[in-house]
Amino acid sequence: MNEVIDLIKNRCSIRSFTDEPLTQDELQALVDAGLAAPSGANLQNWHFSFVTDKGIVNEIETYLVDRVMAGDNEFIKNLIESRNRKIFFNAAVVVFISTKGGESLVDAGIAIENIVLAAQSMGLGSCVLGGCRDAFNLERGAYFKKLVQMPEGYEFAVAAAIGHPAMGGTPHERLPEKVTIL
Repeated sequence: MNEVIDLIKNRCSIRSFTDEPLTQDELQALVDAGLAAPSGANLQNWHFSFVTDKGIVNEIETYLVDRVMAGDNEFIKNLIESRNRKIFFNAAVVVFISTKGGESLVDAGIAIENIVLAAQSMGLGSCVLGGCRDAFNLERGAYFKKLVQMPEGYEFAVAAAIGHPAMGGTPHERLPEKVTIL
């Protein structure tokens, strides 16, 4: 097996991080990995907001947790409770990827995968997050977009929490019945 395939197979979601910040070299490697991702027609219709400011991350997290807890989806409420009301898990950085006019969601997915695999290769942990879209799409959306410096006309696509793991993890179960080879 080769090193890249091993990284892909062994990556898992980490939902608890230490307080250790990323080094500038680690952060730059993540930025470079995102920018190296392919995009349709090489348009690169994305924007990466790498947020290390805990105040910004906590404000978005508090808003999202409060929305969930005020809602009526008991499954999600229990899930958030079981995770100590954390969505970003004390990550050293949260990267929010937005795309122009909501286009290029596939490109954003490819870019986030590049970023989390780069994190894995450096011994960092990550958790890909789609559920934080409400922060950018509901009543406080314009405020949060400005807070993370999302360009005008861009929409939230995907995010990832990244940092030094405070826990271990196990790669998710693979379901070969989800594959057809013709």
